[in-house]
Amino acid sequence: MRRSKIILALHVWMMIVVLILNTNHSLFAQHTTIVQQFGQLGTKGGSIVDKSGTAVTLRGMSLFFSQWEPEFYNYDCIRWLRDDWKCTVIRTAMGIEEDGYLANPSREKAKIKTVIDACLSLGIYVIVNWHDFHAEQHKDEAIAFFEEIATLYGNSPNVIYEIYSEPETTDWETVRSYADEVISRIRAIDPDNLIIVGTPWWSQYVDEASENPLPYSNLAYALHFYAASHKQELRDRAMVALNRGLTLFVSEFGGGDYTGTVGIDYDELDAWFKLMDDHNISWCNWAIEDRGTTASALQSGASSTGGWSVSVLTESGQLMRNKIRSTNPALPAEVDSSEQSPLRYEVRQNSPNPFNYSTSIQFDLPEETTVQVTVYNIIGQEIKRLVDGTQQRGSHTLRWDGKNDAGTIVPSGVYFYSLTTASSRVFVRKLLFAK
Repeated sequence: MRRSKIILALHVWMMIVVLILNTNHSLFAQHTTIVQQFGQLGTKGGSIVDKSGTAVTLRGMSLFFSQWEPEFYNYDCIRWLRDDWKCTVIRTAMGIEEDGYLANPSREKAKIKTVIDACLSLGIYVIVNWHDFHAEQHKDEAIAFFEEIATLYGNSPNVIYEIYSEPETTDWETVRSYADEVISRIRAIDPDNLIIVGTPWWSQYVDEASENPLPYSNLAYALHFYAASHKQELRDRAMVALNRGLTLFVSEFGGGDYTGTVGIDYDELDAWFKLMDDHNISWCNWAIEDRGTTASALQSGASSTGGWSVSVLTESGQLMRNKIRSTNPALPAEVDSSEQSPLRYEVRQNSPNPFNYSTSIQFDLPEETTVQVTVYNIIGQEIKRLVDGTQQRGSHTLRWDGKNDAGTIVPSGVYFYSLTTASSRVFVRKLLFAK
């Protein structure tokens, strides 16, 4: 037994040496993702901007209420949306009332964290959405949730906080008071990630919010529309807000009406797309679900893990997939979209990397097997055993907080993590910890 452990340790060390000496080795390849390209998002001049201050537009899909369509809150679904649909952002929709977070906080948080971890691993942006219509009545719960998310993920530029989805009230001062307190608590932990603020009357009255905006940087204001219901009058409100310098984010919209019973109004939707394109307004379409409404992207019974043929998509799903694919940038990191579930062993590059608080490590297993996932320092000494046991087939995500087995923060520097399987397969990648 001791001899086999020595041989395994030598094997891992040899892999590390190969990585150090050959930066072109396939295991050491650095892929380009949208988050690596855009980096830390901010706002300037009424636009969302990237790390260099250049205006950018994110386009993607929103998931449905987490308590009612939980099956789509998984890694494979998110990967399909990135690789086949070319989404650069995914929006969660954590339901709050009606058997949502208020009734089952641990259950709903776990779904959101699964999507966040997937987006971090895949290098796309993720909107963490408090999907509430009466959030001012649940302020303490919202603060506790966002403080936890900011603590866990605030050092990752991928994360966007949406602190109030659709205020039912028409009173901006009520919404503003709630938002002020929630934002201040997030900013005490995470000073710079983008925050989206809901606006009155189901996030439509952005003009009223623009009369007295919040005194924080890197804020965007939610604008929601359904093209068959909300037409030029709402676009006029949007223009008032834009002309006053407000940054808007259309975090939810549909081509039909707001009830989900009237079909797509193509003329009105084209007018909305022109407005969003002209003003670099980022957007997420509602929704990845199969409930049979005109906003549903999927036909009833569609797979929860992606792999959707065009025939499985609804009229809205086909339209939005084509729109996102034709307008979002293509990136060389994209995986072959024919890959619907793990068919091989794969260890992905951790994200973020470099990191200074915690990082996400994702690996795929094509079969159930015993695995070890271990962090080593640059001279091959074991630092932290993250996993040691049997794991199911599928995609798995771990987090490393920069601590060794004794619970002490390790020094800044280069480290390596390896996955070793029962059949002695060894996969190694490099990571950089910067305190």
